[in-house]
Amino acid sequence: MYYSTAGNNLNLAILSAEAANDKNTAAQCRVVMSQLMYEATTLYGDIPFSEAWNPDIAYPKYDAQKDVFEGIIGWLDQSIAEFDETSPLKISDYDIYYKGDIAKWKKLANSIKFKVLMAMVDKDPSKAAAIGQMLANPSAMISAPTESWIHPYKTTTNNENPKYRLYKEYTNGENLWFFANKNVFDFMAAKDDPRIPQYFDQGPAATTFKAVETEATADTTTSLISGYLSRANAPSVILSYQEITLLQAEAYARGLGVTKDLVKAQELYKTGVKASMEFYEADNAAIQTYLTTKLSNLATIADPVKEIHIQQWIDLMDRPMEAFVQWRRSGADGQEVPALSLPAGAPAGPLIRRWTYSPDEIAANPNVPNPQPVYNVKMWFDL
Repeated sequence: MYYSTAGNNLNLAILSAEAANDKNTAAQCRVVMSQLMYEATTLYGDIPFSEAWNPDIAYPKYDAQKDVFEGIIGWLDQSIAEFDETSPLKISDYDIYYKGDIAKWKKLANSIKFKVLMAMVDKDPSKAAAIGQMLANPSAMISAPTESWIHPYKTTTNNENPKYRLYKEYTNGENLWFFANKNVFDFMAAKDDPRIPQYFDQGPAATTFKAVETEATADTTTSLISGYLSRANAPSVILSYQEITLLQAEAYARGLGVTKDLVKAQELYKTGVKASMEFYEADNAAIQTYLTTKLSNLATIADPVKEIHIQQWIDLMDRPMEAFVQWRRSGADGQEVPALSLPAGAPAGPLIRRWTYSPDEIAANPNVPNPQPVYNVKMWFDL
């Protein structure tokens, strides 16, 4: 998907748009391509980038992850510079995200850039300066729930949410496979988080919510991942307002490119948590109770950054790829948030840090890193 289908199609679209001097369309496609490559590198590490999609290069080299991140930032800067809100040339009717609203596309490009910088800054502290520059103009990023990057689905056949279609095809529309995990549920239960009934359904023999450890056996009292999250028209979040807001809160709490400011961090933290709860349509009264009586005060707790990381983790419960990135960037080895452990029955050794290259890719491209990194070898950004 990252290379032969979605990536290749986007590359062809960019070349076609550039040939027609349609800078908006090229920039829109380049922004989506940037997200694809961010996903690819945070899953696999070093990947083909500078030589990818070049028909004259049969075996593209693998670029170092740091160079891929830098290349993504370059793509985004190019797109931001080329976006022209006055031009009628753009993808509009077929733009399922923003209907051709170039101002929102510019905000999206800046938001992806901010996310990439936040992934890089612990390994490359020089990125703090760029983070500070972006924090000086937060309205240039996604700054309202209506600006989130959302993939919509419908209730019409073959246009439903993929999770809904999975259940419809194999389990008569019922979730029989996925259960509440203690590594997120326990944080929520401790403060009676109003997202609990949105994230989970009680077990068929239960009168309350209950989670299990990874690889533990669920029973009829164990809560399941909710039908709400797999309804036919449940949207897929690609990049959200709450995600960006919580990243901004983290930057202020850590003093990344700005003076450390826990008052500002608290404001953004509260806004981000509230936005997450509202996005998942939690009960309004319960939201207000939580914000008033349960939300931590970053200025008075021992580890405000950890508390922000916990809320980032909770918000990303239904977005496992982003949660995987967030966990790895949340702390040095053994200090990640949350503290995860090997599940029962797993072989002794470090936790998974990456996906491994596929056998097809290893067989097809002699430039694959040799030896290929195994699943528990850290990537460049992962401390």
